[in-house]
Amino acid sequence: MPREPLPFSVTGRLPTLVELENYALDQWECFLLQLINSSQVEKGTTFSSSMMKTFQRGLLSSRDGEAAKLSENGFQFLLMETNAQLWYIMREYISSAEERGVDPTDLISFLLELSFHTQGAAYSLSTLTEVQRVAIMDLMELGLVKLQQGRKDSWFIPTKLATNLSSSLSDSAASKEGIVVVETNFRLYAYSASKLHCEILRLFSRVEYQLPNLIVGAITKESLYGAFDNGITAEQVIVLITHFYMIHCYIDTCSYALFFFFVR
Repeated sequence: MPREPLPFSVTGRLPTLVELENYALDQWECFLLQLINSSQVEKGTTFSSSMMKTFQRGLLSSRDGEAAKLSENGFQFLLMETNAQLWYIMREYISSAEERGVDPTDLISFLLELSFHTQGAAYSLSTLTEVQRVAIMDLMELGLVKLQQGRKDSWFIPTKLATNLSSSLSDSAASKEGIVVVETNFRLYAYSASKLHCEILRLFSRVEYQLPNLIVGAITKESLYGAFDNGITAEQVIVLITHFYMIHCYIDTCSYALFFFFVR
């Protein structure tokens, strides 16, 4: 059973559900940015060693003397819905628990309990065990909970990502929308303010410049060959262009046929 939330007399004003959702999406996007290009992560943002090892397992590959790059499995991970991505990370986090000296059954029990907490309610940190405290700090980095400090007590607030742990993988979580336009000359215009979208497009295209709400680039042979060298397949590029993250893509029939032939 979930623990009792703190009363308003202790916490005062708490973040609204909209504020919590924006916080969760920003944290999750920052986490994915760390996977693709850590240099794009805002300064002051750090991730624990346990979480770094968790998302690097199977998602990054490195050659002798080269920095780790996104693997084919890592690119496939980016194509997943947010819920599926979350469960992938949670499975890796649980499977590596014994390496951190944590009993996996205790961790699973706490994650299940957390999923039945009320979104937006405050729960005291003082009621948690040491293992649960460490887990809460890791989950905060992913945007599953938000931590706040009061005068006498500290508490965590579950976000929608935490409550989604108990939902089906087919349930889609919220994501930032955008629009992608690909011209017949393979010029690419992405109407999005997301740094994550920009870095994902950079994996297989040449991004020329980024305005506050517009990313401009081009799909070239060189950019595609670079993607193929990193283990990204033609099918994955096509899926991402036409389907990824609720981005709506407008390509005329002739352009799509040329594009399909080009990446093949």
